[in-house]
Parts: sequence; C-alpha cells; structure tokens
Amino acid sequence: MKVERLIIKDFRSHKLTKVNFTSGINLIVGQNGSGKSSLLDALLIGLYWPTKPKDLKKDDFFRIGGTSTEITVFFEKDGVKYQLHRNITKGLSFVKYWDGERWQTLESGQRQVREWMERLIPYDVFLNAIYIRQGEIDAILESDESREKVVRQVLGLDKYENAYKNLLDVKKDIEARIKAVEDYLKSTENIDSLIGEMEKELTNTLREINGLSPQLPNLRKRLAEVEGRLKELDKLSKDINSMRLEVKKREGNVGILKARIGELERKLSEIEERIGGLREKVREAEMLREKAELYTKLSEFRKRYSDEKARDEKLVESYKAQIKSIEERLAEIEGLKSRVEELEGKKKELSEKLEVLKEGTKTYEEVRAIEASLRDSRAKLKLSEEEIERLEGSIEGAKKRKEEIQRRLEEINGERGALKSQASEKNRAILELKKARGKCPVCGRELTEEHRAELLEKYLGEVREISRKIKELDAEERKLREELVDVEKTLKREREVIAQRELLERVKELESRLKSYDIEGLKAKVEEYERLRGELGKVEGELKNLKEELEKARALEKKRDVLQRKLESLESRLGELDNELKNLGFSSVEELDEKLKELEPDYRKYLSLKGSAEELEREERRLTLTRKELESARESLEKETAVLLELRKKLEELERAYNPEEHEKVREEFTRLREELAKKEEKLRGLEEKRDQLMENIRKLKEEKEKRKEKARELEKLKEARDRVQRLREKVKHYKNLLKEGALAKVGEIASEIFEELTEEKYSGITVKAEENKVRLGVVYDGKERGLGFLSGGERIALGLAFRLALSLYLAGEISLLILDEPTPYLDDERRRRLVDIMQRYLRKIPQVIVVSHDEELKDAADRVIRVGLENGVSVLREIEVGV
Repeated sequence: MKVERLIIKDFRSHKLTKVNFTSGINLIVGQNGSGKSSLLDALLIGLYWPTKPKDLKKDDFFRIGGTSTEITVFFEKDGVKYQLHRNITKGLSFVKYWDGERWQTLESGQRQVREWMERLIPYDVFLNAIYIRQGEIDAILESDESREKVVRQVLGLDKYENAYKNLLDVKKDIEARIKAVEDYLKSTENIDSLIGEMEKELTNTLREINGLSPQLPNLRKRLAEVEGRLKELDKLSKDINSMRLEVKKREGNVGILKARIGELERKLSEIEERIGGLREKVREAEMLREKAELYTKLSEFRKRYSDEKARDEKLVESYKAQIKSIEERLAEIEGLKSRVEELEGKKKELSEKLEVLKEGTKTYEEVRAIEASLRDSRAKLKLSEEEIERLEGSIEGAKKRKEEIQRRLEEINGERGALKSQASEKNRAILELKKARGKCPVCGRELTEEHRAELLEKYLGEVREISRKIKELDAEERKLREELVDVEKTLKREREVIAQRELLERVKELESRLKSYDIEGLKAKVEEYERLRGELGKVEGELKNLKEELEKARALEKKRDVLQRKLESLESRLGELDNELKNLGFSSVEELDEKLKELEPDYRKYLSLKGSAEELEREERRLTLTRKELESARESLEKETAVLLELRKKLEELERAYNPEEHEKVREEFTRLREELAKKEEKLRGLEEKRDQLMENIRKLKEEKEKRKEKARELEKLKEARDRVQRLREKVKHYKNLLKEGALAKVGEIASEIFEELTEEKYSGITVKAEENKVRLGVVYDGKERGLGFLSGGERIALGLAFRLALSLYLAGEISLLILDEPTPYLDDERRRRLVDIMQRYLRKIPQVIVVSHDEELKDAADRVIRVGLENGVSVLREIEVGV
C-alpha cells in the first residue's frame, strides 16, 4: 500500500488541509498541538470508520465552528489507484478506482466501504504491521507480558494462538457430542423388550375391537326407528301449542277491536261539537280584519318616524359643530404662508455659504486621516533608524554564515558516514579474524595466535582512531548546530526588520505631507461649516413642520365639503318623514297616537281570533279521518271473529289425535338407546386410538433401533476426530513456537545493530528469549548478558525504539508502508542524531515511510518535509526544502 494524498475538512484544528505523500521518507514536523498527529488519526478514520478506531468519537474530532467533517484518502495497492471518501457528519461514504481514464465507483455506503477496506487490508494488520503508535515503546519496556503482546500483534502470531484456542473449543465440542451419543446408547439399551411388550398389547386391543364392532349397526337401526316416531309426536305437540297460542291471540284482537270502536264513536261526537264553535269565531275574525291591518300599518310608521327623526337630528347637530371647527382651523393655517416664504429665503442663503466652505472641509478630513495614520505608524515603530541599519547588517552576515554552517554539516555527515562504513568493515574483519581457523583471511598464510593478536591489535587501533575522528566530527557538529541556533535567532528577526523599515519610510512620508497644509486655517473653516450646517438644520426643520401644516389645510377642506353634503342629505330626509306623516292624514304625531289608541282593542281581539280558521280546517280533517278509522275497525272485527271460530275447530281435531303418555314413553326409550350407542362408540374410538398409538410407537421404536446402530458408528468417528484435532493442536502450537523463535532471532539481529549504533557500540548486542506468554529482553555488555535494570533511562528508551523498529523492518519484505508517530520522545540529543542515520540506512528498505515528529533534526533523514503550524487556531501545512 502507498498513500498518495490526504484531504481533510473540519477535523480538529484542520479547516481544509490537503497533503501529498511521495515514495521514500515523508516527515511531518511541528510543535505539539499544531495538528500533525491529527493527520494520522484522520487517515485511520478515513480508512476504517465507523467501527475503528474505537477510542475516537465524532465529538472528539469535529472542528468547533465547522460545518461537516470530511476525509478523502487517495492510495495505491497492487498497482490499482483508489479514492476513498467519507462525510462523517452526514454518514456518507464511497470508494472509487482509476480505470486509466476516469474514476469508477466500486462501493458506496458506510457499511459496504468499511467491509471492502477490511477485506483489502484488515484493520489489525494496518495497526500492528504498518503503524507504530505513540506508547508502543512504553509497552515494550513495561513488562515481559506486555512486550509479548506487542510481538504477537506485529508478527501476526495471534491468528495461530486463536487457531490453537479454537481447536480446543472444537475438541471440547466433539467430546460433548461423544458424551451425548454415549448417554443416548445407554438410555436405549432395552429397546427390543419394549417393542415385544407393545406388540403383545396391540394383539389384545385388536381382539376387543373385533368383538365390539358388530353390535353397533343393529343398535343404530333401532335408534333411528324410535327417533322417527319421536319426531312425529314432537311435531304434533308443537302444532297444538302453536294453535292454542294463536287462538288466545285472536281472542285478544277481538277484545281490542270492540274497545277501539267504542272509543272512536265518543271521539267523533266531540269533534262535531268543536267544529260548530270554531265556525262562529271565524265569522267574527273576518269582520275585524280591516281595522287590524290599519293598526299594523300606522304602528310600524310611528316607530320608524321616532327612530329616524331622533337619530338624524342628533347627526345634524354633530356635523354643524365639526364644520365650524374646521373653518376656524383653516383660518389659522392661512396665516403661516408668509413665514414659509421667509424661511425659504434663509435656507437658500445658508446653502450657498456651505457650498463655498465644503471643499475646505474635505481637505481637513484628509489631514485628520494623515495624522491618524502617522500616530498609528509611530506607535508600531519600535526601532530607531540606526538600530534598523545595524540589524540589517547582522542579518546579511547571518545568511552567509548559515550557508557556511550547512555546507560544513553536509561535509561532516559525509565524512562520518565514510568513517562508520570503515568502522563496520574493520569490525567485520575483527569478527572474521576471531572466528578464523587455519589460514589468515587477510594474507592467506598460516594463522598463528601471535599473528591473530597482532592483526587484532592493529584493527582495534584503527577502530579506536576512527571512533576518535567520529567523536571529533560529532563535537564539531554540536558546536556548529549550537551556532546555527544563534544564527537562526538572528534570521528570525528579518521579517521584523523589514516591517520596521517600511514603517520608518511611511512615517517620513506622512510627516512630509502634513507640512504642505495650513491646518489652523482649515480648522477655522470647518468650525464655520459646522455652525452654518447646524443653523440650516434648524431652518429646514421649522420649514418642514410649516409645510406639513399647509398640507393639512387641503385635507381639512375636503373633510368640510364631505360633512356639508352629509348635512344637506340629513335635512332632506327629515323633511321627507314629515311629508309622509301628512300623507297618512295626520297633522301631528299626537293625532297619530290618538288613532292608534282607538284601534288597539279591535287589533288585540283580531289577534285572539286569527288562528280559528286554521284550527277549523284541522278539526274537519280529523273528523273525516276518524269516520274512516271507525269503519275500518268494524270490518276488522268481523274478519277476526270468523278466523277465531275456524281456529277453535282445528284445535279440537289436533287434541283428539295426540296421546301424552305415548309421547313420554317414546322419548325415554330414545334417550336410553342413544346413551348406550354413545358409550359403545366411545369405547370403540378409544380402542382404535390405542391401536393407532401402539402401531406408531412400535414404528418409532423400530426407527430408533436403526438410529441406535447409526449412533454407534458415529461414536467411533467422533473418537477418531477428537484424536485428529488433538494432534493438529499440537502441530499448530509447535509451528507457532518455531515461527516465533525464528522471527525473534532475526528481529534480535536487526535490533542489535540499531541498538549498537544508538549507544555508540557500548553494548555488543541484544538477547531475545521467547517463553510461554513472555518475551524476555537483555543486553550484552562486556561479554555478559545483563537485564534491563542495568540500562540508564535513555538507554532503555533506545532499546525499546530499536526493538520496535526491528519488528517492522523484519516485515519490510511484506509491507510497502511504515508509519511512525513521535519516535523520538525521551531520546537525548545524541541518540536523536543517531536515529537520523538509522532511518537513512534501515528505513529506506521500505518503499514509503511517514514519520510524525516535533524533532527538527529528523529533517536530515527525510526525502520530503511538511511543516504543520497553527494560525488563528487553524492548522496550516507548508512544504519546506530538505536540508533547510
């Protein structure tokens, strides 16, 4: 796998960050809290969200003030380029691949993309083999058990351990099945005797069924005959009862009809009497109708006249008062016109004066702006002109010195690399010389102990000389780097000096411009301008108020005209009411009231008689209906009487044909036969069910007998499988131990080389011993193995780093990417510099390496350096030149 590009949006301190990665060593450097480690977290989340990593939640990385967290990872795997995108906030995901011309969608959806990525590179593989996280060095040094856990994860030994445990579960499952089969065989030992007993019981049951079955047909036949006679008698009894009920019903109907006829005859007499009285009232009402109608007409006019006259007279008075008030207000407004003309002239005069002073005001505003800018520039100017010139000279000198130092550091690095190469060759020669037997590997002559000692002394002397030169170079490098720190401090002031120079030039320019203005004269003009503008404002305010008053005059005139028209309309309506009173024949309202009082008794009498005509019509309709109802009742009585006589005759005939004693005897015999038949049928059903159950049980027992034979064969196979699983477990355990021992041996060799360099060959190697659930580490000092307690704090950190790097380098042939997060915590300056050499020599075996660190010295080992910093709380990335 090779990471090509990472784009993140609204992730922790990153607003929108785009970073490209290349082959070789990519270094991401920056201060703590700048957001550099967040890039690695974003990479993990982009690839494996939402289930991994479990210790990260949305709220942990959503940027405050952001809109939505988005991560896009571009990477290459097995020659195919992929683009994986996640919108964490909206829960959207997709992965695409490049077909050579365009991006094609491969998967979409959170779950589908996560499962696809897990198939491509499992999360545990990525985290253990590719990604060296902060804290893993501590885990290696913490204990033998925690170290063994790291080794197991990185080397992938967990899968063998899981296989070993899973095979134990399989073995236990097989043993449980063996136990179940054995229990089953034991519980079915007496199956043959059970079959014999059930077959004997089945024979007895069949004998009983054969004896009972012939009795049932004769019993059913006799029961059917008795049932037929019982039904005939039941029907006859039912018909007699129904007939008796019908007779009683008809007798009741005859009685009801006779009573109804008497009631209708009485009602008919009462209606005829009421009709006579109503006809007399109708004649009297016709005589009073004309007077009642006149009273109604005059009464309605009287009410309308009073209401309208009172309302209209009140409105007339109101309108007159409003018209008078408006005319008085119009007279007042007329007197304001002369004041408006006076103010218009004054406004014109003031405007002309202001226009003359306006240009001077603009010039004064420019002067004020220049003065403000000058004050601001003087406040920001912290250095004098002499100090600025002195610092400019220092910076130029620092630039030249920096180039000289960097050039010398590169030379030192080359010289040291050559010396180390020579030292390695001499050390290998010493090892070969120590192991050599017979001929000398250098000159080819017979190797004597004296000659060996002579050569060893020579080589050891050369190694000591090389070490001395390397130490001299290291000392020179330390001094140069210390000087470089001071040079960098001087160079950091360059931006400040440039800004101060620009401010100084700005101050001089502003001071020169101010001298060209008559500031006091401009100030006097501005004061006069402000005074006149205030006076003009007052004039315009008064003028506006007066014009508003004049505008009101037109509205008042319109309102007066409307009121005048309404007044004339009301006066006309009052005259029309008086004319209407005269047309009715009255000269005054009092005459009208006298006439109403005269007509009122006849009106009230008419009202009491008015409904008599309608009541007379209702009573005449009732009379007709009652006569029809009486005639119908008499016809119904005649019919009901004839039907009653016929029903009584038929009831007598049925009663003669029915015998209650015979009916009861037949019912008793039917009940006895039915109960007898039910008992024998129930017994037969029970015997047949017993027969069927016995036959089913015998069939199942015979099947169980066959199954028992199969279980016996299965038991043998399960015992064989248990033995095979046990042998396989032993093989897995043996292979895991071999793999672990072989891998740790190779890891130990690599770790020894790295540790020797980190400790300036103070120690001659690392010992790694694998035990059950433990990995023990030791160091070789002065030819003896020592425990970790022998090491200083810095040496322990160096050992942990060497061992963890060795684990990844052991896998370098299988992995194409390695990620290191802060590999230098707790390392002293010397070991950090040595780590640079280790990175250059060992990590270049891996096609792509990404390192995140706050350590600036690692830049010397990097092919590409990206600096992360904070600006206004937002992470910003800048690529810097290697070696700068």
